[in-house]
Amino acid sequence: MASYDADLQAAVDATSVARDAGIAAEADLVGYLRQQLAEREVETADEAWLQRTVEAIIADPNYMIETEPNDFVSQRKQQDG
Repeated sequence: MASYDADLQAAVDATSVARDAGIAAEADLVGYLRQQLAEREVETADEAWLQRTVEAIIADPNYMIETEPNDFVSQRKQQDG
């Protein structure tokens, strides 16, 4: 089983909850996910990953990430050296 960054999963979870609660409309989910990532100090320009992740959230509200953005660098790995 692969493991992925907790900040990425937390941003995905928050986006899913916002969708379910009606806080974020489906049309705005990519922007909402981007905002959630920024709040966790995660930046990505990987638009394809953002779009795939939103599509997966729509299909499965309990979606667990399967990949990381192609330009992702874990803050935890940087801190650990």
